Amino acid sequence: VLELVKNHDIVIEQFRPGVMDRLGIGYEALKAVNPRLIYCSITGYGQTGPYKDRAGHDINYLSLAGVSSHCGRADSGPPPMGIQIADVAGGSHHAVMGILAAVIHRQQTGEGQFVDISMTDAAFALNAMAGAACLAGGQEQKPERALLNGGSFYDYYQTRDGRWLSVGSLEPQFASRLFHTLGISEVTSLAMSQNPEHQQHLKAVLKEKIAEKPLAEWQEIFADEDACVEPVLTISEAAEHPQLKARDMVIGVDRGDGTQQPQIGFPIKFEKTPSETSRIGKMLGADNDRFL
Repeated sequence: VLELVKNHDIVIEQFRPGVMDRLGIGYEALKAVNPRLIYCSITGYGQTGPYKDRAGHDINYLSLAGVSSHCGRADSGPPPMGIQIADVAGGSHHAVMGILAAVIHRQQTGEGQFVDISMTDAAFALNAMAGAACLAGGQEQKPERALLNGGSFYDYYQTRDGRWLSVGSLEPQFASRLFHTLGISEVTSLAMSQNPEHQQHLKAVLKEKIAEKPLAEWQEIFADEDACVEPVLTISEAAEHPQLKARDMVIGVDRGDGTQQPQIGFPIKFEKTPSETSRIGKMLGADNDRFL
């Protein structure tokens, strides 16, 4: 590692605090070899604080960060999410942003630095609107109480065949289009109301109406309507959706045996430097000889 770091100027590690120091390859040791080094540590709780050595997982970080408290249904509690919000949206994405900011700083000053990423911190920062409402507005957040967490008609509704339709028609022009398309224009005036009773009435009307038809019929009805209404798709259905296909979000990558492995494409589209995926990955230890 000490030899590699002379020519490799970004290090990412995710052990608990102190482990890399005990191995002799902590930030200070590697910085002595390469002062331009950017060293990013991703942990559950960060390098400081009383929880820095505590074990945790995504569900724990979301809980301590307050995210879980205002998600889900009031009568059933927080949902176990199918994606790792703190791990990926918090740990990975914030780490990338931090590292790239440090790269720009190094380009300007010639100095590297240590980047401390806590997945709990990052998850707490994801409380964008809810956090502002609570901290600055004094409004404690609870499930199905706010505009975007089920407290309004912005929600999911079950279709006749047991599938789900998402309705995000918050703004007046979208709400008007939604209720007109459904044939219930008489409730349009309630859409912008802050009255919880009005919102619950809208949800009851929508629930009853959307349950009248299967998902496929609703997809056809709303196909050309600019109303912020979309089906809840499975991953395999999403992979075949014309929008995601047009964006190359499912790609075939050579397995090395003449066959292709489907996988998720790169979501950032660069004008000058489009992404290329040349291999599906390697077996553990495949590069040991080359590096060691």
